[in-house]
Amino acid sequence: MNKYVFLSVFCLLLGLTSFAQSISTNTTPPFNYHRDFKAIFEQTKADTSALYYDKLLARFLLNDSSLTHAETLALMIGFTEDPYYKPLEDMESELEIFEHNKSSEFHEAIEKGRPFLEHHPLSLLTLREVSFAYNRLGKEYSKNSQFDSAVICQDSSKYFMDLNDKIMEAMIYSVKGRRTDNPIFSLGLADGEYFLPNVGYEIEKKATDWNRDKDFMEIIQVVNDQAVSINYYFVIQHAKVKIDNDKANEMASKKNKKPAKKKSKEKTSPKKNKTATVPFIEPIATDSIPVINQ
Repeated sequence: MNKYVFLSVFCLLLGLTSFAQSISTNTTPPFNYHRDFKAIFEQTKADTSALYYDKLLARFLLNDSSLTHAETLALMIGFTEDPYYKPLEDMESELEIFEHNKSSEFHEAIEKGRPFLEHHPLSLLTLREVSFAYNRLGKEYSKNSQFDSAVICQDSSKYFMDLNDKIMEAMIYSVKGRRTDNPIFSLGLADGEYFLPNVGYEIEKKATDWNRDKDFMEIIQVVNDQAVSINYYFVIQHAKVKIDNDKANEMASKKNKKPAKKKSKEKTSPKKNKTATVPFIEPIATDSIPVINQ
């Protein structure tokens, strides 16, 4: 969806490019995943810390302009412990929302995206897609002289794009990503694949590997405006650990389950044929647009 790049994201590209040209290889970055992840993660769990997750989340959802890139990054790190953080399942849900927009099903994208964001407020792709859906609906309402609805949609589009930008800015905090020992933090498994097109790059190849610190990364090769291929590195070690832990817990749960006792034939009553019933689902009005409470 490169043609849907917003101006604010284009500004991020300019900042990323200019800073990347001037940064020294000897500069100590303000954040390094292998060095800082665990320490920041512990701070997000302490209610006395300035980086306490609940406090940061409240400021993020209020679109607090004073929220720094470092604080947003800490918020993302804190979310890795959230029970709703399921990297594989999350990616599938995000792509479903993306497909709705791709098919011009903007109401459906919002109706699926808004509930998803309630439990996944830092989903980069969903924030972008919900913003885009509101933007397109706002234009349709404006064209049909439904100006009140158009204003609501445009305000909602801006709100979600502002949150998207906060995540983007946190990801390029200290302009990491060109070296394996300093990869960009990626909350989701495929956030790097959403991040790079957002800043104007065309993806050529994708791969995964471990760096020398044994942190798992996604390696994405892109083409810049001079037709030169370059690699960007996104660390997804925390996502891999979460997936592995979930699988281990699932296997342990199955192993510890006691087998069900077999019922004796004498005590088993004959099965009755049941008529299948379809639950009634109330239809959603296609002209109902959720409103952002600010």
